[in-house]
Amino acid sequence: MNRDDALQRVTETIQRLTEDPAAWAAWAHTLHRFHKYSYQNALLIWNQAPEATYVAGYQTWKRLGRYVRKGEHGISIFAPIRRKVDPSETADANPSDKNDAHSATPRTLAGFKVTTVFDIRQTDGEPLSLPKPTALTGDDYAEVLHALIPLCGVPVQFGDTGKAYGIWSPQHRTITLRADIAPNHQLKSLIHEWAHSLGIDTVEAAVARHVGTEEIIAEATAATLSQLCGLDTAAYSAAYVGSWAQGDPHQVTQAAQAILSRVHHQIGVITAALDTHPILAQAFPTLIPLPTSSDASAA
Repeated sequence: MNRDDALQRVTETIQRLTEDPAAWAAWAHTLHRFHKYSYQNALLIWNQAPEATYVAGYQTWKRLGRYVRKGEHGISIFAPIRRKVDPSETADANPSDKNDAHSATPRTLAGFKVTTVFDIRQTDGEPLSLPKPTALTGDDYAEVLHALIPLCGVPVQFGDTGKAYGIWSPQHRTITLRADIAPNHQLKSLIHEWAHSLGIDTVEAAVARHVGTEEIIAEATAATLSQLCGLDTAAYSAAYVGSWAQGDPHQVTQAAQAILSRVHHQIGVITAALDTHPILAQAFPTLIPLPTSSDASAA
């Protein structure tokens, strides 16, 4: 697959999300496994191998003591192309672009190429211990819920929310969770409202927002993060989607990018707290770093 073919796959997959509300739940299921990847790469993986769980390049699998089976067809994704920076350019270069993880030589992003990765199911060899979230039940979710509350960056309270399960108030900058629902639903609602707080952080933003777009962004973000801690979101509300995009792929693209941005923010906050919150380390074991490879980089 060349670059044009990959971009066409992305376009086709975005069109599927435009036309099929139920597809958002399936994409969220893939996104929770590949949250470190760009939205385009997550779409490409979902398009080619929706059941994939952990992908890496041929050489990475070899270093891990595993080998891609003969005849296996790889998964095409985008990978960054970096070039060496002329010393005269480094004075004005962005520090985040100058340092390549594998070399002291200053490098900068020059573009993207299509590379091939393989899912672990396409390999044989040394066992690879991949962390899996333990499905939490009962009061366990209450512990996760109360561990997450201080990380949201805004006050969280429990009370009467009417028919809603949660409410984000940009005016008062507070999240209110419905007090009479189970902890697992409160947790999903907390993540949903937290996602709202990241995207509509002012009254002006709340007035300007597209309600349908904002709801699918928040709900897909909640579905993704909930799955990371083993919370079953199979019943997550596809009704939120409806005809929100009105056949507009541009809206779908913006939503996909926003979902990943908010997921990245939430994961970054949680990851930073794993050492000091044992319950979060138990609930989100997949956030513990695993071997990575430049040939499976997020683009």
